[in-house]
Amino acid sequence: MSREFCVNHETMRKLVVEDLGMKSYKRKNVHHLNDSIRRKRLERCIQLKARFAPGTEDQILFSDEKLFTVEEASNRQNDRILASRSQDIPDSIKYIERVQKPLSLMVWAGVSADSRTNLIFVPQ
Repeated sequence: MSREFCVNHETMRKLVVEDLGMKSYKRKNVHHLNDSIRRKRLERCIQLKARFAPGTEDQILFSDEKLFTVEEASNRQNDRILASRSQDIPDSIKYIERVQKPLSLMVWAGVSADSRTNLIFVPQ
């Protein structure tokens, strides 16, 4: 916007933040749910509920697994290094190395109405 109005970006920021009382928000990713998807979800929930007799909820076990990658996370927008010159920054912190297939660990767990399983670490 500052380029459109030929105004310094700090001046534009002050106008938006201080004068208009607005602040910047990041957009969030969400699942696209149209009417047909909502209907399918409702039908499946009704079918699932009908499969179990009343009073047997405590016999249901929900389980899931999660794959954790062992790699340093980076956010180029927020992960900054302060230095006078780029030559002053040691290579050990200047670069974040990555590999094509990082080490990973899979964990499985289950939960029911009144208990939960221990974490199961799945071997590679």
